[in-house]
Amino acid sequence: MEIMTTVQLADLCKSVIQKESSYALAKVLGLTPEGVRNWYRHDAVMADEVGLEVADLTGLDPEMVLLSLQIERAQKRGNDKMSQHWKHIASQIAA
Repeated sequence: MEIMTTVQLADLCKSVIQKESSYALAKVLGLTPEGVRNWYRHDAVMADEVGLEVADLTGLDPEMVLLSLQIERAQKRGNDKMSQHWKHIASQIAA
């Protein structure tokens, strides 16, 4: 699995549930529609617990989803060193 962003994970989840709205996705994940919209405005990164639920719904490897979210968080904070470490861990698991 490649590294995925929150928006990519959300879009994949929408595809699986066959709904296009943030409201529908929020309802399935037990979140507020505003919380989901924050992902699309790049104001927030998906919480790990939600990432695990998305992994379950989509059939993605939960470890890779969690690593993807950690990488995105590090990048969002501008922490290139941590981002590189998380990417290295992800590559080791994917191998």
